[in-house]
Amino acid sequence: MIESQRIWQLIGPNYVPIDWQLDFKSGYRWRENIWHRSISFGRLPGVDIKVPWELGRMQHLPTLALACHFARTEAPGFRVAAEYVQEFRNQVLDFIATNPPGFGVNWSCAMDVAIRCANLLVARDIIMASGEHLDDVFERVLTASILAHARYVVKNLEWSPVYRGNHYLANIVGLLFAATYLPKSDEVDGWLAFSVQELVAEVDYQFHEDGSNFEASVCYHRLSAEMVLWGFALLSNLPAEKLAALTQQDVHHRKKVSRLRSGSWEMHPVPGSDRVSPVPSWCWERLAKMADFTQALTRPDGAVTQFGDNDSGRFLVIGSGEQIRADNDPAACAWSLDHGSLLAGIRAILADGSHNTAYDDPAAHIIRAFAGLYPTDRTATFALPATDSSGGRCVGDAQVWADHMRRFENTPQTRRWKSHFSAKPSGLLNEMTYQAFMGMGCFVFRSPRVYLAVRCGEIGISGLGAHAHCDQLGIELVLDGVDHVRDPGTCIYTASMEKRNAYRSATAHHVPRVKGREPANLNLGPFDLRGGAEGECLYFGSKGFIGRHSGYGAWVYRIVALEDDGISVLDFTEGELLLADPTPLPLPFSSGYGYPVSHAPSPP
Repeated sequence: MIESQRIWQLIGPNYVPIDWQLDFKSGYRWRENIWHRSISFGRLPGVDIKVPWELGRMQHLPTLALACHFARTEAPGFRVAAEYVQEFRNQVLDFIATNPPGFGVNWSCAMDVAIRCANLLVARDIIMASGEHLDDVFERVLTASILAHARYVVKNLEWSPVYRGNHYLANIVGLLFAATYLPKSDEVDGWLAFSVQELVAEVDYQFHEDGSNFEASVCYHRLSAEMVLWGFALLSNLPAEKLAALTQQDVHHRKKVSRLRSGSWEMHPVPGSDRVSPVPSWCWERLAKMADFTQALTRPDGAVTQFGDNDSGRFLVIGSGEQIRADNDPAACAWSLDHGSLLAGIRAILADGSHNTAYDDPAAHIIRAFAGLYPTDRTATFALPATDSSGGRCVGDAQVWADHMRRFENTPQTRRWKSHFSAKPSGLLNEMTYQAFMGMGCFVFRSPRVYLAVRCGEIGISGLGAHAHCDQLGIELVLDGVDHVRDPGTCIYTASMEKRNAYRSATAHHVPRVKGREPANLNLGPFDLRGGAEGECLYFGSKGFIGRHSGYGAWVYRIVALEDDGISVLDFTEGELLLADPTPLPLPFSSGYGYPVSHAPSPP
C-alpha cells in the first residue's frame, strides 16, 4: 500500500483516474485486492470480463505515443507533445499504483499481462524515438513493473502438452519483449533464450505448413500471426549484448526457467538486411504463407470470412490502415474484419516488392523501423514461396465427382437437399482460380464475379475446438458483389451463453442440417467442442468441392458445384437422417466482438 501511494504521488495534476476493474457496459466491478487465482467470471448474465481485460492490455498507449510523435512534427490538429507524454506517464503510473502484481482482474490472465507488457514498451519506444524525454523516476518505476510482468508470465505460463494456443503464444512474445528491454542478468537471459526457443517451436506447432493457424478461426489466425510478426521483427533487431546472450554457452541462467534446453542458438540471415537473428529461414517462409492464407480468405469487399470465432483480439495496433478505412469507428466492419495491415506488415518486413500495397499501410512503415530495416530498400526482396492458386492442390478426380453426383441423384428426397444460387449473365467460371488450405480446412474459389469459401477440416487446437464453430461444410458466397451466404460472426463470449451458442451453432451457418440436432455438443463449455466431427475433403478442383462429416452419427455429404450461371449446393446422406433446409437463421451480423448490428445478406 505504501508503494502504491508513493507511485500515485508521481502522477501529474488534472489527471482523471481510470477505473481499471470496471465492466462499464454492465456496471459490474471486480476488486483490485482480490488474488488473481480467486477472480471468477462467466457466472453473471451480461457481465463481461473482456471489457476490463481489453482496457488493461494498454493497446491504446502506442496510439497515444504516435500522437506525441505527430505533435513533435507540428502536424495540424495535435496538441503540444508534452501533453501526450504527460498523459502516457499518468496512465501508466495510475495502472501500476492501482493494479498491484497478482491482484485484480488485470492480473488474472497471463495473456493480457504479456500483451500489456509489449504495448507499454512499444509506446515508450515511440515516445523516446520522437525526441521526448521520460524522467528517471518514471523509468525506474516502469522497469520494476516490466520485471513484475515478466515474472508473473513465467510463473503462470498458459502451456499445455496438447491444448495450448494463442494464449501461450502471447505469453512467449510478451516475455520476449520484456527480456529484450530489461538489463542483462541470469534471470533475464534465461527468459530471452526460453522465449526464442518457444516462439520457434510454437510457429511450427500452431501454424500448418500452408500457413493456416490450427485454431479453426480466420480471425484468431490474424491475432496469432500478428504475434509472430512482431516477435520476428523484435528478433531481427536485437542489441549486440542480447545476441551474445543467445550465442554464448553460458548455462547458469538456464536453471532459472523450466523446459529451457541447453546449448546456444544458431544465427540466421534476416531477410533484406546484413544482420542475423535466431529465426530460421523456414520460419520466414511460414510467415509469408500466413499472409497467403489471410489474402485468400479476404472477400472482394476487403473483409475476411469469419470461419470460427472473432473476439476482435489484437497484439499491437499501431497506425493500422484498417482504422483509417473504418473512419476510426470500432463498430465498422473494417475495424475487425479488414486484415490488410497484417498483410502489409508481413510483406514489408519480408521486403516483398511483388505487392504494390506492401508499404501503403502506416503500420508497415513502423514495423520495418522496429525491425531495424530502414531506410526502406524495396529492391532487397525475400524469396517468397510460390503460391499455386490454379488447381495444383486438387483433391480427388473426375471419377470421384461423377460417383458422388450419381449418389446424390439416387438418394431419396427426404435425405437430400438442393440449394441453387443463380447469376446473370452467365460466365461465372471465367478466370476462376482455386486455393486449398488443407491444414485448417479452407477451400477458396475466386473469379472476377465469384468469391466462394468452403470450410471443411479440423476442429482446432488438437480437437479442443475452443474457437471453432459448427461450420463444417459451411460456405460463404459472394456473386457479382452481392452476399448470398455470409457467416454471422461471434457476437459475445461468457456474458451470454445463449448468444454464444446461437452464433456457433449449425443453425447460424449454411451447412447440411438435421432439424433439431447439432453436429457437436454445445454444452461442454463456451470454449469446448471436443467430440465434434472433423470435415473430410473428397474432391476439390475445377468442378467444385465435395466433403463430408459424421457429426450427426451417419455421414452427411455436401457437393458445391460450379456452374456457368450459378452455384449449386447439394447435400445428402446415406443413413436414416432427414435433411432440412440449410439456410441459416437470420442472426444479426456481428463484425466484431460485442458489435451485433441489424444486417441481412443482400437478396439474390
